[in-house]
Amino acid sequence: MTASAASPRYWFGRFELQPDERRLLAGGQAVHLGPHAFDLLVALVGRAGHLVGKDELLAQVWRSVIVEQNTLQVHVSALRKVLGPDAITTISGRGYRFDLAVDARPTTPMHNLPHSLTNFIGREREIAEIRQWLATTRLLTLSGAGGCGKTRLALQVASTLQGQYSDGAWLVELAPLSDPSLLPHAMAKALGISERSGQELMETATEWLASRQVLLLLDNAEHLIAACAPLADALLRRCAGLSLLVTSRERLGIEGELIYRVPSLAMPPARLDSTSDEEIMGCEAVRLFIDRAGLQRPAFQVTATDAPVLASICRRLDGIALAIELAATRTRVMSIQELDSRLADRFGMLTGGSRAALPRHRTLRSLIDWSHELLGAAERAVLRRVSVFAGGWSLQAAESVCSGGSVEGTEVLDLLASLTDKSLVMTETQGDAARFGVLETVRHYAQDRLRESGEDEATCNRQLAFFLDMAGKLLDPMQTDSELQAKLLQLDQEHDNIRAALAWCEAAPSRAEQGLALAGALHWFWRMRGHYAEGRAWIARLLAIAPDVAHRDAHASAFHAAGALAYLQGDYQPAEIRHRQALAIWSREGNRRGIVRSLISLGSIANSRGEPAAARGLYEDALSIARAIDDRRSISMGLQCLGAVACDAGEYAAAQSLLEECVRVSRDIGAWRAALALSVLGEVRHALGDLAAAHALLLEALQGHRDLGDRPGIARTLVGLATVAHDRGDIAAAKSHLGEALGIVPAGDALFCATLLDACAGLWLAFANVTCAARLWGCTERLREAIGAPMSAPQRARHQRLVNDARDALNDDEAFDDAWSEGRSLNLDAALQLAQRL
Repeated sequence: MTASAASPRYWFGRFELQPDERRLLAGGQAVHLGPHAFDLLVALVGRAGHLVGKDELLAQVWRSVIVEQNTLQVHVSALRKVLGPDAITTISGRGYRFDLAVDARPTTPMHNLPHSLTNFIGREREIAEIRQWLATTRLLTLSGAGGCGKTRLALQVASTLQGQYSDGAWLVELAPLSDPSLLPHAMAKALGISERSGQELMETATEWLASRQVLLLLDNAEHLIAACAPLADALLRRCAGLSLLVTSRERLGIEGELIYRVPSLAMPPARLDSTSDEEIMGCEAVRLFIDRAGLQRPAFQVTATDAPVLASICRRLDGIALAIELAATRTRVMSIQELDSRLADRFGMLTGGSRAALPRHRTLRSLIDWSHELLGAAERAVLRRVSVFAGGWSLQAAESVCSGGSVEGTEVLDLLASLTDKSLVMTETQGDAARFGVLETVRHYAQDRLRESGEDEATCNRQLAFFLDMAGKLLDPMQTDSELQAKLLQLDQEHDNIRAALAWCEAAPSRAEQGLALAGALHWFWRMRGHYAEGRAWIARLLAIAPDVAHRDAHASAFHAAGALAYLQGDYQPAEIRHRQALAIWSREGNRRGIVRSLISLGSIANSRGEPAAARGLYEDALSIARAIDDRRSISMGLQCLGAVACDAGEYAAAQSLLEECVRVSRDIGAWRAALALSVLGEVRHALGDLAAAHALLLEALQGHRDLGDRPGIARTLVGLATVAHDRGDIAAAKSHLGEALGIVPAGDALFCATLLDACAGLWLAFANVTCAARLWGCTERLREAIGAPMSAPQRARHQRLVNDARDALNDDEAFDDAWSEGRSLNLDAALQLAQRL
């Protein structure tokens, strides 16, 4: 038997056995033993207290040489003379046992794990989880993206576990190997095993491991998967005390393998609004950057004010440990602010790796090149094509966008699965469907490859067509609320991809018309989610470059969407212009459903401007056409709008009749469409003094808005509930409702903000803070004047009553007027901050 180069030394009685130096000492003096007797003693001592079979001893000591068992007995007798008669016990005819108390003192480590030259940062959770899994499985593969820190993590785990394996923890470095046939040699070298004459090295290593408890770490196995998989399988089947810890960008794919996905380092959240500087600085990725930057520049220091920049750097590099270390090297010559600003060219910037590192670890590009070169042609095609997705993608999207050329649509799933196995694509299940994604660093790399391939235009066009079809389904007039909700939720997931598709359209005038069609279809999505300014900006930029073909339906849809979003922001003049442009196109084309949409929108603008007669006429015309074409959604909308006009005019009986009919029509469509009518019906009951009925109606409406995720609708209904609660004397409920509404206030919705601030002023009055109430009323007055939106009759009556109460409470008209004037000078953000202090 050949001992490992790191074998322990054993003490028993007055003897010291040094297997690595092939010596037996007694009192420091060498005791002479023949080579076979020495190897026999090592074998017995290494298994002290256990039966060692005669055949096993013969195989270990004499190796492939035919020896009679009486020769073994002769050597056992010789050892008994040296060590004492009780040293070795013969057990029946089966074998021997070494019976002296053995004290193994490893003067050299029972491992070949390298000593780290830098601090190990974080990973406490991962270490605990890996240790836990290694206690229950014998083959654990750490997989993950290149540079995420698999090797450092595995070495850290192995160093903490070496004491739990009596024969140590051993590292087999596979990265330098290019020839799979050398794998057994690398393993034998790591274990200190020499070749035996006439025996395969793999067999020799297996025999050595078969009687030992060892943790074997196979590092960087991805390029030798075909060789590593059968080797691991054979070792585990024959060596009961062996545990394998493997690092690889791809799983081995054999029986009994447990996969542990190594995540990127913990990073600060994308939004830092509620994250303290201390929390940012405590994130693993930030801590790693600071530690490595300190090695580059000993005087390097950061303060809490640097936290957002550090967060940006680490997030842009996806928390990839190697990328962060490469970025830290640049602090020798630039500030972290300069570094952050230049990371758009991350592959050009991150090139300063250690000269002692593997070539693929010296630059960020070579790191990903290594993974890319291991892919097949079809895998490379799919990887570069999915780079057009900006926010992850569904299987359906991938099949539509990635097929073509050498890739069949039916192959996409298997290719995505293969890329996932190779740690280039990430997969997670959301609800009842899988969603895929890539790290931004990998995406940037794949985008470069896509441009080089010349496939970028065709791929982006396929993506645009896919999302045009998806968004277009929002306009189905026959859909129920539940169907609409499912489509809106789908668009929530695809919002970043939608933006990428719009940006693609904006990049060339020839695609602008498709962009306008997409923007027009997204009207409901932008409206429901409160993305008013974003939607208007996209449409404006696309209209600026689109060919002048104003008879196109795409233009009409975009005009209508822009007008609707402008209306919600209180920009009534541009809103009216856009709706009249849409109406002109739809009228020429005879599109009656489009005409109805434009008439209702123009009626809403007139009503908000305080022109109820004009609004009523437009609504009635729209309702007549909607009934003629049996457009249930437009019928419901027309009835609701007419009911609102009647309510604003104080015609409560007429309003109630119209709104109750609207609710009946809307029930078949869904809870959300009914919720719009119920909200106005709640206002009617409130104006009539039936606060209990108003409360019940608004609660039902709130649920309908929540079901569809209608953020503006939720906020408006909460304000209605707060107003009712205030008038019922339930100030705590009013405060709760307004607090929630303030948390989801639709950005840029000036009319809603005026209503919200008016309600908050009433609550300040309830808290006996007349000054704050007057300030908010002053701001509300200015807002309504700016957008030309006077209060409705019920609003005006309630508002005047509260203002009178406030003046009476303060009993100082001059102070009240000063506070009111001060409020008129407040901008909207300042007024909302004041409201949030409730």
